[in-house]
Amino acid sequence: MLLKMDISAHDKTALELFKVIINKGPLTLYSANTWSNMPIGTIHRHFKEMIRTEKIMVYETSMSGRKKISYGPTVYGFVYFYTMDEELQKNLDFYFEIWIKKKKFVDDLVQTGFDKTTISADRKSKKTFAKFVYFYAGVEDQLNYLVKNLNDVHRDVRWFIGGFLLVRKKEYMQAHEELVTEIPGLRKDISNFLDAMIKSYGKLEKMNKK
Repeated sequence: MLLKMDISAHDKTALELFKVIINKGPLTLYSANTWSNMPIGTIHRHFKEMIRTEKIMVYETSMSGRKKISYGPTVYGFVYFYTMDEELQKNLDFYFEIWIKKKKFVDDLVQTGFDKTTISADRKSKKTFAKFVYFYAGVEDQLNYLVKNLNDVHRDVRWFIGGFLLVRKKEYMQAHEELVTEIPGLRKDISNFLDAMIKSYGKLEKMNKK
């Protein structure tokens, strides 16, 4: 996967902090300040934003003396920054091996869909994680393109994505059901989509039975 060339100054700072965290963490604000030499205010602002957007999370909270909160990476953090840094791509196996020693990261992997019993430092597990990060980094890239270049995206693609999100809202469900009944072309598109989903589900069922 090609590296992004048009990284904003905001993301460059966030990436630098993320790399400090995955190499030296879990880290508190003050230990991140020591390792990065960034102003504490900059770190605090970026940590707050990275927690809100689920790129990092709280790993440890110490109540002895002054309260200390240590932060570490999320699975999404690796996905988000993957296309921005060659070093992160090359060392992904190493980071995976380091962070699966932390319960918080393993829990995040499980929540993402990984099987806890197969999470290990072996080659297969590392390869699966690498493929996962690679694929969803591509998904993120496509979503970013969609947001920035909406007018260049084909109408059918925009309507499919928007419609998929919209039918989850109750106030639109009745209108959607009526349109499916009244418009043959729409009904055919949905039927084709469901057929593809059924085939995919069938393949998954066979895989689960192995």
